[in-house]
Amino acid sequence: MKINIFYLLSKISIILICLLCILSILLFYNNAVTLNSLYILISLLIIGSVIQLNKLKKFTRVLFTIIILPILSYLMVNFSYDIVIQKEFLLINQSISSLIDKILLITLYFIPSIFIMMFYKYEVLSLNDKSGTTIPEIITFLFQFLLFAIPSFLVLSFVFNLELTSILAAGGIVFAAIALSLQSSLSDLIKGIFVNIERPFAINDWITVDDKTGYVENITWRSTRIRTFQNTEVIIPNEIVADSILTNWSKQDKEKMSEGFHIFNKLYFHPSHDPENISKLLYNALKKAKPVDGREQLNLQWVRFIGANEFGLEFVVAFDCTKRILKNSMQDSVMMEIHKTLRHAGVQMSAGKLYGKLEEDIGLHAIDTNRNREDFEKRQVSEFNPYNESVKNRVLLQKIPIFMSLNSEDLDEIAENAERLHFEKDDYIIKQNDSGDSLYVINDGVVSVYLDNESKDKVFLAKLGVGDFVGEGSLLTGEPRSANVIAETPCIVTKVSKDIIKDIFSKNPNVYDYVANILAQRKLKLNKKKNESQLTKDENKNLVNDIKNAIINFLK
Repeated sequence: MKINIFYLLSKISIILICLLCILSILLFYNNAVTLNSLYILISLLIIGSVIQLNKLKKFTRVLFTIIILPILSYLMVNFSYDIVIQKEFLLINQSISSLIDKILLITLYFIPSIFIMMFYKYEVLSLNDKSGTTIPEIITFLFQFLLFAIPSFLVLSFVFNLELTSILAAGGIVFAAIALSLQSSLSDLIKGIFVNIERPFAINDWITVDDKTGYVENITWRSTRIRTFQNTEVIIPNEIVADSILTNWSKQDKEKMSEGFHIFNKLYFHPSHDPENISKLLYNALKKAKPVDGREQLNLQWVRFIGANEFGLEFVVAFDCTKRILKNSMQDSVMMEIHKTLRHAGVQMSAGKLYGKLEEDIGLHAIDTNRNREDFEKRQVSEFNPYNESVKNRVLLQKIPIFMSLNSEDLDEIAENAERLHFEKDDYIIKQNDSGDSLYVINDGVVSVYLDNESKDKVFLAKLGVGDFVGEGSLLTGEPRSANVIAETPCIVTKVSKDIIKDIFSKNPNVYDYVANILAQRKLKLNKKKNESQLTKDENKNLVNDIKNAIINFLK
């Protein structure tokens, strides 16, 4: 807790006054021993209470500072003042007696301020440390100034017989002159007062003022200091803070809206597309997107078709982020997932106005990411998203690592014999520990992968979407399913079974080493999720050999 000079002076003053009263009683009054002793005890009680005030319970402390101690102080000072002004007990020179007289008289005016200051210190300023509520320093200063300025003016008028009107008039002229010369600083100060009273932000809040974004490090009477993403300190005058539109990223309504603040992005597509199908693709992308703040999924997954303009069909997607410092990373993660989902479906976002033609980058030929007409087949009925449902099996399977080493003829044979399956939301595609001999490639939709641990709790592993695959271990080795795979949305999957691949693999013995390495790496990742101990280099090599032998034996 910071040292408060007004509180410190108040505490010292009341102790000195009590000692002065004890001295006055001892010097000026020798009769009525019982009464003298009583007031000396009252003085000692006040001194002891003031020193130990912070150790008292709250109710007792409030009772003492507001009622008991002020009353006892008035009784003590009044008694001391009465005996001092009685001339028959004037035992020392006139000047000392007059000085004590004035000190006691002045004390009578300041007793309320002294104990109100103590109350403010313990019951109001202590909130800064106990509850985290910050009392603006400017409010504390103004309160303390007025608390002691009022009795000071009364003392000047009634104790020293000065004309109060003249004092106030002279003070007004001086204040006006100072205010005129410090007009700009006073403007910052006054607006700083309103900023501190209104408290639109607190220390460590992330805010944006004009084009400056950062977290608040300090708020003073004149300025607000923020730390930006560039790790620079920006000092913003409170006049600008008060006059600007301010965004506080740290104040979110978790009850009426989702957790965190919301990020909105506009996307544009060719006007020939069906908006409903585009909406489904965007929803699936948001469903699969992995939040960078550690959550399993986005709490806000919002897609709206707005209309059409010179850029094409206009959509708005929105998602939430819990920390302002992660806003750019969250936006990057979500937009990457949207791009991946659209690319799989052969849909491109508009890069400019539709009448503007962009030349294709030469470097795009180095990577095979774009869809062409041969990648799709005409379907009689589209039960789900027509883009993803129309993608040929071969296009999906050629991206699966365990099939990448096969030649074109073998890949075509697997694709022709693969089976398309449909699953509704919340259907189990795979159940943990079930036997199986097939692999599933996701054509459309989003699935969640969960692991049942020893205590039967579900441990979230991943979300998978278009182009991802599950079940390769059971397909190649016949081992029980290692996790649960549940449809988060209606899904289309391509099923590849053991009977389809066993003859093809037997003709390509070199594929076993390649596939065994892939399965070993995926098994190690799953073991890491289960918090199992990691294998040494030799153990890893043995694992690859074991998997290779298991594949050969299973596919015989």
